[in-house]
Amino acid sequence: MKIVFDHIEGFGKVSHQDFICGYPMGIIEPGDNPKDLLAQGWIPWDGAWYNLRSVRINALLHSPTKTTRKNLSKIQCVVENFKMDLAYETIYEKYCQAKGFTRTITWDQLKSDLVLKYYHEGKLIGYSLVDVYPDALVATQFVWDYETPSLSLGNLAQYFECSVARMRGILYVYILGGYESCCVYKANHRGFEWWTGSEWSKDVELYKKLCLRDDQIQVIL
Repeated sequence: MKIVFDHIEGFGKVSHQDFICGYPMGIIEPGDNPKDLLAQGWIPWDGAWYNLRSVRINALLHSPTKTTRKNLSKIQCVVENFKMDLAYETIYEKYCQAKGFTRTITWDQLKSDLVLKYYHEGKLIGYSLVDVYPDALVATQFVWDYETPSLSLGNLAQYFECSVARMRGILYVYILGGYESCCVYKANHRGFEWWTGSEWSKDVELYKKLCLRDDQIQVIL
């Protein structure tokens, strides 16, 4: 892998302090094994790879909670090769509004190998976008409209993603990074592991502590 730094997105302070913030990314090269890169905390996104506080779920260890099992009968999951649909954008806008997120992702970035579509009472209410790698699924985006919060669709989506992995003989489902309180929920999934920068950890309390700490850090540009 070739490591490059984007010093246009990055910034620095040298007048009164020494602080340089680069924007590192990895560019995959011939002979690189995506399985090895994922195992070392790298996550692919928009043509490059990034080393994050990555989170993955061991699909063999994952199992639904009692509440998730109860809600499974209410959801129909359809797995298809990804093809752009305007309905996805409508749900994504509702998702951002419900979560208070600022939309920073373009639809070109959201292209994926598979889409897991979730239906409730015949209506499309959410979806997971998933890329397929050797012995790994990378769930690049989960979105739902939040119109029926009692469904806890995020937990159901994790169940379906792990089910697809097991059916394909895949061990791990990678669910991007774990930052800020909005990602604390990821630690509640059975089979949860996170990348410390040197190893995969199952220390749930430390992970949650770091996510909550992220909320206290202010970046002023």
